[in-house]
Amino acid sequence: MSSENNTPTENRSAGRIILRNTVFGVGSQMALRVVSFLFQIFVVRTLGDTQFGTYNVIISWVSYFNVLGDLGITQYFRREIARDRTATGRYFWDMVVLRLILAVVTSIVTIGTAFIFLKPYSEEIILAVILFCGTYFFQAFLIPLMMVIEGNERVDIKQIFEVIGQIVILIAGFILVSISKSFFWLIIAGFINIPILIFLAYRVVKRNNFGPPRFHLNAGMWWSILMYGLPFGLIQFALTSNRFADRIILNLFAFSPAEIGWYSIAYNLTLNFTTLAQAFNDAFQPTLAREHAGDPTKAPRWYFRSVKMMLVLSLPLAIGGMLLAEPLISTLYKPENRAAYIAFFIIIWDLPFVLYNNFCGNMTTAIVKERAAARINVTQSVVNVVVNVVLIRPLGMIGAAFATVVSDTYAASLFYILFRREFGPGLGFRHLLRVLASAIGMGAIILILHDLQVNLFITIGLGIVSYLLLIWLTKAFTQEERSLISGMVSRITRKVGIGAKA
Repeated sequence: MSSENNTPTENRSAGRIILRNTVFGVGSQMALRVVSFLFQIFVVRTLGDTQFGTYNVIISWVSYFNVLGDLGITQYFRREIARDRTATGRYFWDMVVLRLILAVVTSIVTIGTAFIFLKPYSEEIILAVILFCGTYFFQAFLIPLMMVIEGNERVDIKQIFEVIGQIVILIAGFILVSISKSFFWLIIAGFINIPILIFLAYRVVKRNNFGPPRFHLNAGMWWSILMYGLPFGLIQFALTSNRFADRIILNLFAFSPAEIGWYSIAYNLTLNFTTLAQAFNDAFQPTLAREHAGDPTKAPRWYFRSVKMMLVLSLPLAIGGMLLAEPLISTLYKPENRAAYIAFFIIIWDLPFVLYNNFCGNMTTAIVKERAAARINVTQSVVNVVVNVVLIRPLGMIGAAFATVVSDTYAASLFYILFRREFGPGLGFRHLLRVLASAIGMGAIILILHDLQVNLFITIGLGIVSYLLLIWLTKAFTQEERSLISGMVSRITRKVGIGAKA
């Protein structure tokens, strides 16, 4: 087969592809976050603390075991497609069949353990778990198709699909929850979009000649695929554990569904601030995998610049979120949800660390260091569970919030050591301190405005403006970075065809 089919041509600009995919990602993620955020407020207000807490326990439980339905094989599949397009033909149907087999195993484990640990459980809770397990079988077809699209560096298409899928869930969820006032129908709403996405993904894959190949299996490869996917599976499990262990432990220690609901409000609100960084993370990973295969020397530059941007985005959000925690929660939710601000006051400080950890996880995949990432994430998950157990029993949701920040800080320190060893120094701490000083200055302005009882949203707007001015005046960005930012902004505003041929 010719190299034209195996590797990208020379004029495929990594920066241009990442910019296109990031801009599409930011647009779609912003739309998703805004609409999902409003929908979450509607759900909390409609279901109340108790049902919202029960819903989060169920989602946490089934998400914990969802990793068994994949074991990291589709992440390995995506990385291999990005490095060599012919991997689609070699692996696609084996991925589908392996995931179907794993779906059977996962369903048995998820439902069986629910009877043991989800106490007190009702018939409605068990039925909800069983229904959710049905999605494992649909995902066996959808996820490999999505990995083909992402592996071919069309993350923008994947982002469009996320918007479509979320819109379907939101419309169905709004109708069903309004009628039923039950979390059970919210889970049913999350089931409806998957067949639609399978159909759309298949059409895109066929139309763009990405595949899929004719049906054939090579069962002799299955064990090797599972072994190659194992580091990714361990990473998936660790990340899932870090995200959902707190609510499961709160439930096991018999804290009320209302308190679990308050904690979930704070946790989910924090996740809504990851939009821009997550869009970049999704966009750069397959492209950097291709770039690294051809020229490994480019990776350090992407790492240093990206980490700085993570801090530029996350530090003001952490400081501003902490200072405005109480009015923010009180404005967005009902008075009975006000207690959530205590957890949000703490957990918003997880934002810089979780963004850095997510970025580093994708970076390790791109540069084929996923085994190191697996070790870090697995040890983090152990630390997370231990700290949650120690702190939740005496402190409840406050302990869960502290445990989340502690475990992500621990993982961030390990990732920093890893990349310091791989790439050497280069983060430029002198400029990072200027970013921190700008964020603190913004925080002082927010405090003054809050004391003057200025409207919350006006305070937020003035805080953003003051932060941007301080960032520019303190010269937190180097001259080269200023030129890059100016060029990127002018390119976005000048060109309408962001999705031009890459």
